[in-house]
This record gives sequence, structure tokens and C-alpha cells, in this order.
Amino acid sequence: MKRKLSDRELMAFCEQMGLILKAGLPASEGIMMMKEDAKEETEIRTLYAEMYEMLEETGSLYLTLEEMSVFPDYMMQMVKIGEQTGNLDEVMTSLSVNYEREEQLMQDMKSAVTYPVIMLGMMLVILFVMLVKVLPVFNQVYEQLGSTMTGFASLLLKIGVGMQEHSEVLLVLLLLAALVLAWVFCTKKGQQLFHKISRRILGGGKIASLIGIGRFSSGMSMALRSGLDYEEAFSLVSDLMVEDEKMKDKIMTCQTRVAEGESLAKAAVQLHILNRMNGRLLQIAERTGDTAETLEKIARQTDEEITAWIQDLVAVLEPTLVAILSVLVGGILLSVLIPLMGILSSIG
Repeated sequence: MKRKLSDRELMAFCEQMGLILKAGLPASEGIMMMKEDAKEETEIRTLYAEMYEMLEETGSLYLTLEEMSVFPDYMMQMVKIGEQTGNLDEVMTSLSVNYEREEQLMQDMKSAVTYPVIMLGMMLVILFVMLVKVLPVFNQVYEQLGSTMTGFASLLLKIGVGMQEHSEVLLVLLLLAALVLAWVFCTKKGQQLFHKISRRILGGGKIASLIGIGRFSSGMSMALRSGLDYEEAFSLVSDLMVEDEKMKDKIMTCQTRVAEGESLAKAAVQLHILNRMNGRLLQIAERTGDTAETLEKIARQTDEEITAWIQDLVAVLEPTLVAILSVLVGGILLSVLIPLMGILSSIG
């Protein structure tokens, strides 16, 4: 198996492994159970078979994951820590929650971007039909009345004729667009690119900031629950910021400040990693020894805020796109019908 596992596949693996380990079963037996449950002749079943053999040989889940080369570095490091601290079941459960969060974020992004793309596609199809099929019919009516289209209607007619003459080129462009969409939605690199573009389309700085807060809070919570100190936790969390170099730099600066004796809450707020309200909650949590749980709460609240923000955006886009389509179609029809009504009234 060459490709990296998707967030959905990682979530399922971590969730099942967490349940198996909490039940007191060895990891090798759990892998065998997962292999038997997988569909026959699939990549996942083959992967589990290879993992079982390696796990029987090494006795280490971390070494097994490392040998497979399909798991992310962050996950492997967390598994290594879980084995060293004897807390592997909790680590796997936390990883499952983390990848479920990433999968939900991706689905929200897809929903928010896919709908406008579909609407734009419908708009283009309707406009194409109007220009290529409907306007020539009106042009024939004009010719039968001894007149011709003028102004904006004439320009649209010429565009429609040009589109008909270059239909082969349009078909090739359509096929290319279909191939690009297939690559974006069906390949790992395409999905990563889609994720980056989606964040820019959906508000740039705001959505990127929320995603950064969520990943930082969730990652720190997982690391601290696994028994790591702040220095080790910061190093692991920085690996989550592969798409956000600015946030990664802030985290490394925060690590330096915390190492110098500054509180995590104060450093995170001053570096704009967390907002003031979340910083205040974290400050109280540091005093009460509830830091990991509070960070997890902040991550959940941030996820809810991202979902609500995207839903609000879609709610605004829907009527806006419908209104634009209505104006375009109405404008085309009026540019043809108003002169036509003038001709008919003069004949009458």
C-alpha cells in the first residue's frame, strides 16, 4: 500500500485500536480482528496483514506503523509516547477524536465550497443554453419582422455564435475541468490543495485562525494527557501546522517563552494563538491543574464556531447566487424582448 491513509481511515483505525486496548487485548490480536472485519482483496486488508506480521516480529506498534510508511509522523510519535508511558489506549482514543475533528473540518469545507461550485456550474449551463439556443430563435423572429438585434442583445448573439463555432474547444475544456475535479476530490495531494484553496475562499485569515486555534488546543491537550511536558508537547503540536507556517512560528516562540518561565495562557494570548477569553479560561485551568481538559474544551468550542461560521456563509451564498442568476437571465431576456415589443407595437 503506497498512499497515505485518509483522515477517515486514520480515525477508524485509532478508534478501533483504542477500544481493543481498553478491553485488555494485545495490539496484535486487535490487528488480526480488524483484518478479519475488513473486506476481502482490499488495500486495508493487505495493510493489516502486513502489520500483523510486523507486530508479531517486533512487538511494538510504533515500529510497525513506522515500517508501513502510510501513517503520519505525528501519529507515530504519539503512539511511541503511548507505548513508553503505558498509556497507549488513551493515546489511540485521543488520536481518533483528533482525526474525526480533521475529517469533519474537511467535510464542512467541501460542503461550503461544493454548493457554490454547483450553482456556478448551473449558471454557466443556463447561460450557455440562453446564448446558443434561445437567442438564435429570437434572432429569427427579428429577421422575419425585417429587423436585426442591436446593442447588448447583438453582442450576446455574437458570443453565442462564437461558442457554437468553437464547441470542440469548449468540450475539451469541460473534460479538462472534470479531470481536475476528479484529481482534487480523489487524490491526497488534490485534497490538500482543495483544503488550502477552501480556506482562502472561506474567509482567509478568520478561518485559518480558527483552524490554528483548534489544532493547537487539541494537539496540546493530547500531548499533555499522554504525560508529556510542555517542551515535548510544543514540538509535537508544531508538526500539526504543516499548512500554516505563521502559526508554527508562533508556537515555537510560545515554546521559548514558556521555557523561560512565562505561563502558557499569557504567552498564547500575547502571540495571538488564543483569544483573550480562551486565554482567561486556560489561565484558571493552569492554576487548578485542569489544563489538558480545558484545552480540549477550547478545541471543541472552536470546532463549533468553525461549523457555525461556514453554515452562515453558505446561508448567505445561496440567495446571493440565485439572485445573480435571476438578474443575468432576466437581463438577457429583457435586452431581447423590450426592442421586440417596440417593433411589434410599431407594426401594429
